[in-house]
Amino acid sequence: MLNTDTVLGYQRPAMLGGPVSPDPDALTVRWYGTSNFELNFHDRVVLLDTFYDRGPRMRGLGFRPDEVVRADAVLIGHPHYDHISDAAQVASATGAPVVVHPLGADVLTQGGLDVSQIHAVTGLGEGELLEFPEFTVQVIHGFHADLTHPEQQMSLEALRRAREVWERDEPPLSAAEEAYATDVMQRGSMAPEVFTEGTMCLVIDIDGYRIVYRDSGGPVSEEERSFFAASPGCDLAIVGFIGRPLARRQLKEATMPLIETYQPRAVIPCHHDDLYPIFIDLATEPLKMRVHEQFPAASTIQPVYVEPVTIGMKSQAVTVGDARP
Repeated sequence: MLNTDTVLGYQRPAMLGGPVSPDPDALTVRWYGTSNFELNFHDRVVLLDTFYDRGPRMRGLGFRPDEVVRADAVLIGHPHYDHISDAAQVASATGAPVVVHPLGADVLTQGGLDVSQIHAVTGLGEGELLEFPEFTVQVIHGFHADLTHPEQQMSLEALRRAREVWERDEPPLSAAEEAYATDVMQRGSMAPEVFTEGTMCLVIDIDGYRIVYRDSGGPVSEEERSFFAASPGCDLAIVGFIGRPLARRQLKEATMPLIETYQPRAVIPCHHDDLYPIFIDLATEPLKMRVHEQFPAASTIQPVYVEPVTIGMKSQAVTVGDARP
């Protein structure tokens, strides 16, 4: 018999109708692949990116977008399809407001979302400070990884060729699968401005507990430098770990400059898992070692899909997995 109380073997998440933590000090974080996260705290459910129906040849998350029944806010780091594709459906079903760049606002309205639920932001200058019940969000302009750079183009082409070789154990996509992949990709914006204007650094404050969410490993922006120079440090940084297939270059050129800017107590990497048809899994152990070298007091948390990570916002204690009776 199918156990509807669990998803991928873990207790059903709050956004899917599962229980919320009764502990007022607890923050529960769940990763849903790519840069999708659920934050559960103070009887609130906040979703970071919404890319659940991910197309063919992708690992399953154990649920469908139409199973999401609860969200108090949806925060989109940038509006590429692999970050926003299910936002319109989820927000329509839950009534949640969506914070997104104007390029993503167009995507959401095309997906049928009522414009009244869309909070369009740019993060430019001093950015925007948004107030929600139990938390605030500071929006800061960031940059996407520059996939148009000649070296990046060479890397992407090398990855495509490698996948062609190593996926010969699978048949080509069927016509139906090709159509499925195209449909998913059309639920996002691939405008070139997403790289330079449409990517956000989101600072979420829960009674003084600060989370920094940066879903793409692009260059540090001047707005980020200015904000964190004036208000340094954070408790948790969720940072993109993707772009360069060689971890050493990814650390040096992208992810560590962001972490050095944010000065976190704990780090959760994102966007390091397989993304058909180009990106392949990137091991996060080198990131954990580098964080330990440069920030010995900081921890690196490496959850798997759906696995709850519970953090004491005052104690900083971290528990990974479901609570045991």
